[in-house]
Amino acid sequence: MRLSLNMLPALRRWSCGGLVVLLAACSSGGGSDASAEADALNEHKINEAAITDKQEADAKFLVRAASNALLEVELGKLAQARAAAPAVRAFGTEVVRSRLDLLAALRTLAAAKQLAVPSALGDDEQSAYHEASTQTGNELDKRVMALLVKTQKQDEDAFDDMKDDAYDGDIRGLAAKYYPPIDEQLDAAKEAAEAAEKLP
Repeated sequence: MRLSLNMLPALRRWSCGGLVVLLAACSSGGGSDASAEADALNEHKINEAAITDKQEADAKFLVRAASNALLEVELGKLAQARAAAPAVRAFGTEVVRSRLDLLAALRTLAAAKQLAVPSALGDDEQSAYHEASTQTGNELDKRVMALLVKTQKQDEDAFDDMKDDAYDGDIRGLAAKYYPPIDEQLDAAKEAAEAAEKLP
């Protein structure tokens, strides 16, 4: 995934402004040291590339988190409607509530950062949902819960990483806010999955 085209002017402004400041710092103080200036320019280029990579990682995080949340909402609805085990139905209700809240936060933040997040299931998510929805009875419970544990583990890992590593402070803040409930819900998902596995 690439950064939004809307972000390019801002990135360009940041890059040019940073370069002007850097060159001014290198040329101040009378004499010039060509090696020091070259080192400074190289360091600037490396730092700029790293920042771009981090911004792209931030954007990918928002997309992946929204994709997983969309799938989890649909799986939760499926569990509510068709699960055999009460624990799976109850978990479905909770996951729909929590992920709709998360989706709203992701969409708001993405809009503020001029980034796009998916509004519908992607191909991989549609395929996973279809595979679960074609099951019946206890097999549906098992498949739904296996998928929910898998996606929520991905969420837990991603939010844990991004609460510390996101380049953007707002994205770090969102990850830090939602990490604890995501972590707790993963434990609940594992319990519901164990209940589903015990079904005949």
